[in-house]
Amino acid sequence: MNESFEALTPYLEKKRRLHYLICLLNYDIATACPEDSIEDLSDIFGSIDVEAASILQDPEYIALIKNAAKDPNLNDLERRLVEHELESIEFMEKVSPKQLALWNKHASKSGEIWRKAKAKGDFSMWLPHLKNVVEDAREKAKIRQKEGQTLYDACLSFYEPDCNEAFLDSIFDPLKEYLLKKIPEVLSKKKTIEMPNLAYPKVKQEALSYRLLNLIGYNLKKGALRESEHPFSDNLSRNDARITTNYDLNDFRSSMFSVLHEGGHALEFQHWPKEQYESYVEGFASMAICETHSRFFENILGRSKALMPMYRKILSETLDPSFESLSDEELFTLFNDVKLIANRCDSDELTYSLHIILRYEIEKDLINGKLNVEDIPARWNQLTKEYLGVEITNDRDGCMQDVHWTDGSFGYFPSYALGNLYGAMILERMKEDIDVDALLFKGDFKPILDWLSKHDFAYDYRKPNEWIRKVTGKSLDPNAFVRYLEQKY
Repeated sequence: MNESFEALTPYLEKKRRLHYLICLLNYDIATACPEDSIEDLSDIFGSIDVEAASILQDPEYIALIKNAAKDPNLNDLERRLVEHELESIEFMEKVSPKQLALWNKHASKSGEIWRKAKAKGDFSMWLPHLKNVVEDAREKAKIRQKEGQTLYDACLSFYEPDCNEAFLDSIFDPLKEYLLKKIPEVLSKKKTIEMPNLAYPKVKQEALSYRLLNLIGYNLKKGALRESEHPFSDNLSRNDARITTNYDLNDFRSSMFSVLHEGGHALEFQHWPKEQYESYVEGFASMAICETHSRFFENILGRSKALMPMYRKILSETLDPSFESLSDEELFTLFNDVKLIANRCDSDELTYSLHIILRYEIEKDLINGKLNVEDIPARWNQLTKEYLGVEITNDRDGCMQDVHWTDGSFGYFPSYALGNLYGAMILERMKEDIDVDALLFKGDFKPILDWLSKHDFAYDYRKPNEWIRKVTGKSLDPNAFVRYLEQKY
């Protein structure tokens, strides 16, 4: 380690410890915190977050970072860390501790009220708090905004470096056009099966969840599974990558695939090489890179026909012996049922990207000032009807279904659709080296994880365009996803 970089380590270690505390509090608030304690815990959360942010305003740390930036002997990982910190410092130089604390307070309160309002399907109850986080997101975007960027571009760049709405429009518009033609074709040839029982008690679904996590290689000695209103995953530390799910007692498939999704996230966290931790770049992967891996395990692997024999065994042992009588084709249809529904998380691979595109189009106009916050439900309902043919009768099933906007995460949603595109590219590249279908048939995920660890996870600290070229040798190619869909459907 270079002397200039080594001088940073006391600060980086402090940031890492504070990050751990913040993640612990966030996980507790979402999973176990008593309702009456949420506000107190949120205040503590905000205080620690302000302390972590204050490091970026420490004159000594800023000087050390700027000194390290001049060091020609930094390695690739160290240089990425310094580059990232310089960008964060530039932002924090324009933010007061009071303003940061207010943003955190608004986000925490918004999340608290959203949970209550969603249960009632009452958008008006959440509206004033959503207005706060939207205004806060615009303020942050104005601080980050560079010449030639829209406000929404500035939001996007926080989650996906070097991305902008013009680029997304060039990808999403033709993808939307393709899907709007493809979906009716698939639905017209849709196979029907006699549906098995889908309703199972929580205890059985939990047993299934743990079997699935074990199947894909998630290490429970370095993780945990709990229940939350909206499933999520988080990298707390090198030995702590936790996930959550939500159990739908009427349809086990919801929790089954949310566990595979969040487990896919956590597998990336659990397989970062020690060099990333030594250089403090763990967690630098963009949101699209992270969503690539979650959706890779949830869909590309998790809904593959080759995996159906293993599912038959697991389902018959954890849920009901009657699953043993289902054929591979019936199981494949059960888990790849193309349907026009309101819920993003429960949607199939073919329609899923339309759920993302409608969110993208709404939040783009919202942040750019072309859509008022109070008009979100009407726009949401209109686009859901136009793209998916679904009538929204309750905001709980519409614009309140996702957690992302509660804390002002505008610019995150496109990551999911980009993850679909990247995942298809990775599958094509992976198949050049290993027989993916044969491994899935045996339920052997280790060679797949080994390949991802060596060729993918080890480079995910890089910016997306650099990362995907390193993994596949190509720039982003949306046609790989179209080829994948054409082959599957």
